[in-house]
Amino acid sequence: MPENETLGQRIKRIRTERGMSLAKVVRDDFSRAFLNQVELGKARPSIRVLRIIADRLGTEVEYILEGQEAGIERELALEKGRVLLARGETRRAMLALKPAVASYDWPLGSDARVCRAQALLVMGRKDEAAEVIAREKKTIELHNDRHRLDRLRAVERGERFHFEGDAVEAHLHLADRAARHGNPHDELEHYRAARILLEVNPPHSWGGGGEAAGGAKAPTGS
Repeated sequence: MPENETLGQRIKRIRTERGMSLAKVVRDDFSRAFLNQVELGKARPSIRVLRIIADRLGTEVEYILEGQEAGIERELALEKGRVLLARGETRRAMLALKPAVASYDWPLGSDARVCRAQALLVMGRKDEAAEVIAREKKTIELHNDRHRLDRLRAVERGERFHFEGDAVEAHLHLADRAARHGNPHDELEHYRAARILLEVNPPHSWGGGGEAAGGAKAPTGS
């Protein structure tokens, strides 16, 4: 990657590397002339347009803006914030969430902001929470994500989100749906959650052809 590369130059470089024309990137969402102006540094795209460009180019908004691949730091910030909030450490959760809240990446940034809204409600800052919830509701509806919409509504009601029925099966179902929609981030998240739940409460029998729970082979008589 060239040093001091501008946003427009970065978009053009990625597009060229992908072998994509202006038309393939813009489709019907905006004009080729506008994207050309962006690449020349004569126009600045909105965050909505940047998301579209990033999606078409198979990269992330952060990379287009900063020239650096989004690291694990933001995901770590989100998960740490979620855990702290669940443990009742609201102020520490707010601090932990900061790097993720600023993210433009879907769904990480939205998840972090919804978590922050939940923390704001706990702290009694209802007006601030309502503003965040209203903005994120539009984003989630735009992505047609029912799971996140259910979670948001629970937060809005001041309730803790929980799965109905078997949580493991619910996570596996959501992982399967994420895979069908080409969303590896959510697929990984739900498989990870299902694995942790299975480790905490392992099935009575693994059905592994004579293996006992825990993976050790059942003893045989000699």
